[in-house]
This record gives sequence, structure tokens and C-alpha cells, in this order.
Amino acid sequence: MNTLLDRWRKADPAFKAFLLGVFFLGINAGVLGAAFNNYLNDTFHLTSQQRGFLEFPRELPGFLVVFMTGLLATLPVRRWAVITGLLTAVGVAGLGFLSPGYYTMILWMLLWSAGSHLYMTVEAVMGLRFSKGGGHGKRLGQLSAMTNFAGIAGAGLVWALARMAGPQLYHWAFALGAAASLVSAYLFSRVNGDESGLPGSKRFVFRWKYKWYYLLNILFGARKQIFLTFAPWVLVTVYGASPATMAALLVAASALGVVFRQALGGIVDRFGERRVLLVDALLLLVICLGFGFSSLKPALYALFILDNLMFAVRIARTTYLNRIAVRREDVAPTLSLGVTMDHAVSMLVPAAGGLLWAAYGYRSVFLAASSLGVGIFIAALAVDETHKRRSPGPALPVPED
Repeated sequence: MNTLLDRWRKADPAFKAFLLGVFFLGINAGVLGAAFNNYLNDTFHLTSQQRGFLEFPRELPGFLVVFMTGLLATLPVRRWAVITGLLTAVGVAGLGFLSPGYYTMILWMLLWSAGSHLYMTVEAVMGLRFSKGGGHGKRLGQLSAMTNFAGIAGAGLVWALARMAGPQLYHWAFALGAAASLVSAYLFSRVNGDESGLPGSKRFVFRWKYKWYYLLNILFGARKQIFLTFAPWVLVTVYGASPATMAALLVAASALGVVFRQALGGIVDRFGERRVLLVDALLLLVICLGFGFSSLKPALYALFILDNLMFAVRIARTTYLNRIAVRREDVAPTLSLGVTMDHAVSMLVPAAGGLLWAAYGYRSVFLAASSLGVGIFIAALAVDETHKRRSPGPALPVPED
């Protein structure tokens, strides 16, 4: 503990402010991750088909990320971080207190989603910028682990409120999530720097050299949405998982993720992206077949936690792009384009999954998803490991604004 405190005292003040901002934004993510599906079920009583179609507007801001970052290209990325905190706070507060009807709820959900999806680019760009000595995976793993650590706090709040707040659960939970996001916006505003924090003059980058990065993002978009939408929906509607149970599962996944994500970052640095992506594809097959054929709650809970952990493989895609990038200025706009490609798919998959569920049952959704594991495996085999790893460049400077 003394060693950790000493390292913290010696850390770059800008990095400490950013890391604390990540923590508070992660609390909000933990609250929403634990409560959102139950909120939809308890408040709006959606069918599986309606739940699938709701993902189209929820994922729409992710599709529009490349346009959002284009509009923000004249601002330093650290300012993007402030905007993520503000958008998320307003959206989550609206979900909790200003959603008398389904369509009003969608409007607030769009704001929350816009902040959450913009943060995907912010985390990757700032993580690479704060990296030292080529340890890109390690630094990204630390940021991801901090989000998981915060997720424990967020899900833990939902777990506690589920036993105390009664019908007011979602009001209290979303109020605390919004407050945490506001704190994150303040902390992000304390990350000082000069114009080297800019993503560059380019608003949009598309290069054939990055084709495997694009494909991996597209496949991940489909894979991610199956499990963000239908895995918790199966647990809630088929197996009767309560808000407290879902919160406990996310606490477990977050607690394991604190260690796992830091370790995964080091593994990516040591063994390369290809091997990590291949293992991810094989584990995806196991998870899909498990949800398709198993009816044992403990097994399904374990697979749900495993899938949450494997979302950290985004670290490998980010370091792969950073390693092959023609110019450092390509990284931020290409990350944004990757998020847009991811969400172009993830907007459509839940609707298709909802129709498949309605026609053939929920198992058919996961059996169809197993084909994604095969696709990711093939794409991972094509990942080129001959390029030398890029230097992270100078650390983000911290003069006063």
C-alpha cells in the first residue's frame, strides 16, 4: 500500500486528474450497467422484440461519433472528456426524473449514450498519450481497470439501494450516477495541457492499411451488442434475475476486471495483439454455446462475467492501430471511425436478434452469434505483427492554461 501511495504522489498531476475523472465516470457506468435493463423492464414492460429495437437509438450516437469528433476537432481531446461528463450527467438525470413516457426516455437516453460513446475515443487517445516507454497496453489496461474499480462502486450502490429505496430505486440510483458524472467533468477540466492535446487537423481518416482494424471493430460491434442486449435480458426475463442479482454480477465482473484488465494490457505488450485476439475469438465461441445450450444459472452467471471481462480486448485493437498508424495524427480520427463502424453494425444487430428471438427463442440468438467468433478468429489471423511498435511520443505536457 505504501508503494502505491508513493507512486501516486509521484505521478503526473494531469494523469492523476484524468484517472480520478475516469473513476467517477465509471461509477455512473456501473449504476447504469446494473440498473438499466431492470429499469426498462419494471417501468416500460418491454417485450424482447421491443428491447432489441431500442438498441437502434441507444447505439445511434456511437454511429455518429466520427461526426461528433469532427465537429470537436478544433478542441483538445481533454476538452472532449469534459463534454462526455456533462452529456452523461444530463442524460442520466433525465432518465431518473424527466421520463414520464417511453419516447421522452429515449431522448434522455440519447444524451447519455452520446457522452458514453464519445468517451470511447477519449479514453483511447488519452491513454496512448499518457503512455511511457512503449507500454501502451499497460496504460490502457490501467485506465480500463480504473473503470472496472469504479463499476464496483456504481453497481454496489444499486445493490444497496435495491434493498433500501423500494419504488424509488431508479430515482436514487440515476441521481447518484448523474452526480458522479458531474464530478468527472470537473476533474477532466483540471487536466491541463497545450495544443499537443489536439487530435490533429484531420477530421476524418480512411486508409486501406487499416482494413483489419476496421473489420475487427465491425465484428466486435455485432458481438458486443448480442451480449449487452440479450445476455442480461435473458437473465432478467427468462431466469428472473433481480436488480440486486444483476448488480452483484457486475460487482463480481468489475472486481475481477480490476486485476484482469491491467494484466491483459501487459499481455498485449508482451505477446502481441494477434494472440490475444485469437484467444478472444475462441472464448466467444464458448460463451455463445454456453448461453445457447446451458440452463444452469451458475454457469450462465459465470459466462456473463467472462464476457464482461473479455470486452477489455479493445485494448489490443487500440494498440494495434497505434502500432501500424502512418501518422500519429491518424490515431484519434481513426479510433472515432472505428467506433462508428462498430455501431453501424450494433444498431442493426439487436433488432435482428429481437426478431430471431421472437421467431425461434432466445437460444437461436446465441447460436447465430457463434459465427462471429469464427469471423474474429479469421480476422485476427490477418493481423500483421511485423510493424515495429510506435513510440508514444512525448507525454502530455501540463502547463497552466
